[in-house]
Amino acid sequence: MSFSVLIVDDEPLARKRMRILLEEFSSEVEILGEAGSGAAAIQQIRELMPDVVFLDIQMPDMDGFDVLHGLSKEEVPLVVFTTAYDNFAVKAFEEDTVDYLLKPVEQERLAAAIEKVRRRLPGPEAEPTLPQDFDWDKLRELVNRSDSYIQRLQIKIGDRIVFLNLDEVIRFQSEEKYTTVYAIDGRYVIDTPLIELEKKLDPRNFVKVHRSHIVAIDYIAECRKTEQGKMVMILKDKNATQLQVSRSVIKKFRNL
Repeated sequence: MSFSVLIVDDEPLARKRMRILLEEFSSEVEILGEAGSGAAAIQQIRELMPDVVFLDIQMPDMDGFDVLHGLSKEEVPLVVFTTAYDNFAVKAFEEDTVDYLLKPVEQERLAAAIEKVRRRLPGPEAEPTLPQDFDWDKLRELVNRSDSYIQRLQIKIGDRIVFLNLDEVIRFQSEEKYTTVYAIDGRYVIDTPLIELEKKLDPRNFVKVHRSHIVAIDYIAECRKTEQGKMVMILKDKNATQLQVSRSVIKKFRNL
Protein backbone atom coordinates (compact mmCIF):
# COMPACT_ATOMS: atom_id res chain seq x y z
CA MET A 1 0.00 0.00 0.00
CA SER A 2 1.44 3.37 -1.01
CA PHE A 3 1.00 6.61 0.91
CA SER A 4 1.78 10.29 0.45
CA VAL A 5 4.08 12.38 2.62
CA LEU A 6 4.66 16.04 3.45
CA ILE A 7 8.00 17.03 5.02
CA VAL A 8 7.83 19.96 7.47
CA ASP A 9 11.03 21.46 8.90
CA ASP A 10 12.42 24.99 9.07
CA GLU A 11 15.93 23.68 8.28
CA PRO A 12 16.52 23.11 4.52
CA LEU A 13 19.28 20.56 5.21
CA ALA A 14 16.96 18.57 7.45
CA ARG A 15 14.31 18.49 4.72
CA LYS A 16 16.90 17.41 2.16
CA ARG A 17 18.16 14.64 4.45
CA MET A 18 14.63 13.35 4.97
CA ARG A 19 14.06 13.27 1.20
CA ILE A 20 17.24 11.25 0.70
CA LEU A 21 16.34 8.80 3.46
CA LEU A 22 12.83 8.33 2.06
CA GLU A 23 14.24 7.32 -1.34
CA GLU A 24 14.71 3.81 0.05
CA PHE A 25 10.92 3.59 0.33
CA SER A 26 10.16 5.20 -3.05
CA SER A 27 8.10 2.19 -4.15
CA GLU A 28 5.47 3.01 -1.54
CA VAL A 29 6.14 6.61 -0.45
CA GLU A 30 5.17 9.61 -2.58
CA ILE A 31 6.62 12.93 -1.37
CA LEU A 32 4.03 15.59 -2.17
CA GLY A 33 6.13 18.54 -1.05
CA GLU A 34 7.90 20.40 1.73
CA ALA A 35 7.08 23.20 4.14
CA GLY A 36 9.62 25.39 5.88
CA SER A 37 7.32 26.94 8.48
CA GLY A 38 4.28 26.16 10.55
CA ALA A 39 2.04 28.45 8.54
CA ALA A 40 3.16 26.87 5.27
CA ALA A 41 2.59 23.43 6.78
CA ILE A 42 -1.05 24.20 7.58
CA GLN A 43 -1.63 25.53 4.07
CA GLN A 44 -0.01 22.56 2.35
CA ILE A 45 -1.72 19.98 4.54
CA ARG A 46 -5.06 21.48 3.54
CA GLU A 47 -4.16 21.72 -0.15
CA LEU A 48 -2.24 18.46 -0.63
CA MET A 49 -4.00 16.28 1.97
CA PRO A 50 -1.01 14.01 2.67
CA ASP A 51 -1.49 10.68 4.42
CA VAL A 52 1.53 11.36 6.64
CA VAL A 53 3.38 14.48 7.74
CA PHE A 54 6.92 14.40 9.12
CA LEU A 55 6.52 17.36 11.46
CA ASP A 56 9.31 19.26 13.21
CA ILE A 57 8.31 20.16 16.77
CA GLN A 58 10.50 23.27 17.15
CA MET A 59 10.02 25.97 14.48
CA PRO A 60 10.41 29.77 14.73
CA ASP A 61 6.89 30.90 13.77
CA MET A 62 4.91 28.18 15.53
CA ASP A 63 5.68 24.76 16.93
CA GLY A 64 4.36 21.47 15.64
CA PHE A 65 1.52 21.50 18.16
CA ASP A 66 0.35 24.91 16.89
CA VAL A 67 0.25 23.40 13.41
CA LEU A 68 -2.02 20.59 14.59
CA HIS A 69 -4.23 23.00 16.52
CA GLY A 70 -4.57 25.06 13.34
CA LEU A 71 -6.22 22.12 11.59
CA SER A 72 -9.64 20.63 12.08
CA LYS A 73 -9.89 17.08 13.39
CA GLU A 74 -10.71 15.85 9.89
CA GLU A 75 -7.68 17.58 8.39
CA VAL A 76 -5.06 16.10 10.75
CA PRO A 77 -3.00 13.43 8.94
CA LEU A 78 -0.94 10.71 10.55
CA VAL A 79 1.91 12.52 12.34
CA VAL A 80 5.54 11.51 12.79
CA PHE A 81 7.32 14.10 14.93
CA THR A 82 10.94 15.05 14.32
CA THR A 83 12.93 16.72 17.09
CA ALA A 84 16.51 17.66 17.96
CA TYR A 85 15.87 16.92 21.64
CA ASP A 86 15.89 13.43 23.03
CA ASN A 87 13.36 14.24 25.72
CA PHE A 88 11.44 11.76 27.81
CA ALA A 89 8.05 13.33 27.06
CA VAL A 90 8.09 12.39 23.40
CA LYS A 91 9.50 8.97 24.23
CA ALA A 92 6.60 8.41 26.57
CA PHE A 93 4.29 8.58 23.57
CA GLU A 94 6.41 6.30 21.39
CA GLU A 95 4.04 3.38 21.82
CA ASP A 96 1.02 5.52 21.08
CA THR A 97 -0.35 6.39 17.67
CA VAL A 98 2.23 9.10 17.00
CA ASP A 99 5.89 8.31 16.47
CA TYR A 100 8.98 10.49 16.79
CA LEU A 101 12.37 10.67 15.09
CA LEU A 102 15.43 12.16 16.75
CA LYS A 103 17.61 14.39 14.54
CA PRO A 104 19.79 13.63 12.75
CA VAL A 105 17.38 10.97 11.54
CA GLU A 106 18.95 7.55 11.02
CA GLN A 107 17.83 5.14 8.30
CA GLU A 108 17.14 2.27 10.71
CA ARG A 109 14.97 4.45 12.95
CA LEU A 110 13.10 5.83 9.94
CA ALA A 111 12.38 2.28 8.76
CA ALA A 112 10.77 1.56 12.13
CA ALA A 113 8.60 4.68 11.78
CA ILE A 114 7.57 3.67 8.26
CA GLU A 115 6.51 0.27 9.61
CA LYS A 116 4.31 2.03 12.17
CA VAL A 117 2.83 4.10 9.37
CA ARG A 118 2.00 0.95 7.40
CA ARG A 119 0.08 -0.45 10.35
CA ARG A 120 -1.91 2.76 10.79
CA LEU A 121 -2.92 3.42 7.21
CA PRO A 122 -6.66 3.10 6.48
CA GLY A 123 -7.67 -0.50 5.93
CA PRO A 124 -9.79 -3.29 7.40
CA GLU A 125 -7.20 -4.02 10.12
CA ALA A 126 -5.85 -0.52 10.63
CA GLU A 127 -5.39 0.91 14.09
CA PRO A 128 -7.14 4.23 14.83
CA THR A 129 -5.02 7.27 13.99
CA LEU A 130 -5.85 8.96 17.29
CA PRO A 131 -7.29 7.43 20.47
CA GLN A 132 -10.39 9.09 21.90
CA ASP A 133 -8.57 10.30 25.00
CA PHE A 134 -5.46 11.59 23.19
CA ASP A 135 -4.55 15.09 24.35
CA TRP A 136 -2.19 17.23 22.23
CA ASP A 137 -2.04 19.86 24.98
CA LYS A 138 -0.82 17.29 27.49
CA LEU A 139 1.93 16.15 25.12
CA ARG A 140 2.95 19.75 24.43
CA GLU A 141 3.14 20.54 28.17
CA LEU A 142 5.38 17.55 28.81
CA VAL A 143 7.66 18.33 25.87
CA ASN A 144 8.02 21.98 26.87
CA ARG A 145 8.78 20.98 30.44
CA SER A 146 11.49 18.51 29.43
CA ASP A 147 13.01 20.94 26.90
CA SER A 148 13.70 23.36 29.78
CA TYR A 149 16.53 21.11 30.95
CA ILE A 150 20.01 21.71 29.56
CA GLN A 151 21.32 19.35 26.89
CA ARG A 152 25.04 20.21 27.10
CA LEU A 153 27.60 22.12 29.16
CA GLN A 154 29.81 24.98 28.06
CA ILE A 155 33.16 24.64 29.79
CA LYS A 156 35.75 27.41 29.64
CA ILE A 157 39.34 26.15 29.43
CA GLY A 158 41.80 29.00 29.03
CA ASP A 159 40.76 30.88 25.88
CA ARG A 160 38.68 27.94 24.64
CA ILE A 161 35.09 26.91 25.27
CA VAL A 162 34.46 23.16 25.23
CA PHE A 163 30.95 21.84 24.59
CA LEU A 164 30.21 18.67 26.54
CA ASN A 165 27.04 16.67 25.89
CA LEU A 166 25.35 15.49 29.06
CA ASP A 167 25.28 11.88 27.88
CA GLU A 168 29.09 11.95 28.31
CA VAL A 169 28.85 12.98 31.97
CA ILE A 170 29.23 10.30 34.66
CA ARG A 171 28.81 12.47 37.74
CA PHE A 172 29.08 15.94 39.30
CA GLN A 173 30.84 16.67 42.57
CA SER A 174 30.49 19.84 44.61
CA GLU A 175 33.67 21.80 45.37
CA GLU A 176 32.25 24.73 47.41
CA LYS A 177 31.52 27.47 44.80
CA TYR A 178 32.61 25.24 41.93
CA THR A 179 31.58 21.86 40.55
CA THR A 180 33.84 19.14 39.19
CA VAL A 181 32.42 17.32 36.18
CA TYR A 182 33.57 13.73 35.73
CA ALA A 183 33.08 12.74 32.10
CA ILE A 184 34.00 9.80 29.91
CA ASP A 185 37.04 11.58 28.50
CA GLY A 186 38.28 13.42 31.58
CA ARG A 187 37.54 15.84 34.38
CA TYR A 188 36.43 19.48 34.12
CA VAL A 189 35.67 22.31 36.55
CA ILE A 190 32.73 24.68 36.08
CA ASP A 191 31.75 27.69 38.15
CA THR A 192 28.12 26.62 38.60
CA PRO A 193 27.35 25.49 42.18
CA LEU A 194 25.86 22.00 42.46
CA ILE A 195 22.64 23.36 43.95
CA GLU A 196 22.07 25.53 40.86
CA LEU A 197 23.13 22.81 38.45
CA GLU A 198 20.63 20.37 39.92
CA LYS A 199 17.72 22.58 38.81
CA LYS A 200 18.92 22.45 35.21
CA LEU A 201 19.36 18.67 34.96
CA ASP A 202 16.66 16.28 33.77
CA PRO A 203 15.65 14.17 36.79
CA ARG A 204 15.02 11.24 34.44
CA ASN A 205 18.75 11.18 33.66
CA PHE A 206 20.42 12.42 36.86
CA VAL A 207 19.86 11.81 40.55
CA LYS A 208 21.31 13.56 43.59
CA VAL A 209 22.61 10.81 45.84
CA HIS A 210 24.39 12.99 48.37
CA ARG A 211 24.56 16.70 49.12
CA SER A 212 27.87 16.76 47.23
CA HIS A 213 27.14 14.32 44.39
CA ILE A 214 24.83 14.11 41.39
CA VAL A 215 25.13 10.94 39.32
CA ALA A 216 24.05 10.00 35.80
CA ILE A 217 21.56 7.16 36.24
CA ASP A 218 22.90 5.27 33.21
CA TYR A 219 26.32 5.05 34.87
CA ILE A 220 25.11 3.42 38.10
CA ALA A 221 26.27 -0.20 38.16
CA GLU A 222 24.90 -1.36 41.52
CA CYS A 223 24.22 -0.40 45.10
CA ARG A 224 24.84 -2.40 48.26
CA LYS A 225 25.05 -2.11 52.01
CA THR A 226 28.35 -1.95 53.83
CA GLU A 227 29.13 -3.89 56.99
CA GLN A 228 28.19 -0.76 58.91
CA GLY A 229 24.74 -0.81 57.28
CA LYS A 230 25.34 2.20 55.06
CA MET A 231 24.24 2.25 51.42
CA VAL A 232 26.87 2.80 48.73
CA MET A 233 26.67 2.79 44.96
CA ILE A 234 29.23 1.58 42.45
CA LEU A 235 29.61 3.50 39.21
CA LYS A 236 30.44 2.21 35.73
CA ASP A 237 33.58 4.32 35.38
CA LYS A 238 37.12 2.99 35.02
CA ASN A 239 37.76 3.41 38.75
CA ALA A 240 34.50 1.74 39.80
CA THR A 241 33.90 4.79 42.00
CA GLN A 242 31.98 4.19 45.23
CA LEU A 243 29.70 6.88 46.64
CA GLN A 244 27.76 6.87 49.87
CA VAL A 245 24.03 7.39 49.45
CA SER A 246 22.27 9.73 51.86
CA ARG A 247 19.46 8.16 53.88
CA SER A 248 17.03 10.76 52.56
CA VAL A 249 17.48 9.57 48.97
CA ILE A 250 17.61 5.79 49.54
CA LYS A 251 13.92 5.45 48.70
CA LYS A 252 14.29 7.55 45.55
CA PHE A 253 17.32 5.54 44.51
CA ARG A 254 15.47 2.24 44.88
CA ASN A 255 12.75 3.52 42.51
CA LEU A 256 15.16 4.37 39.67
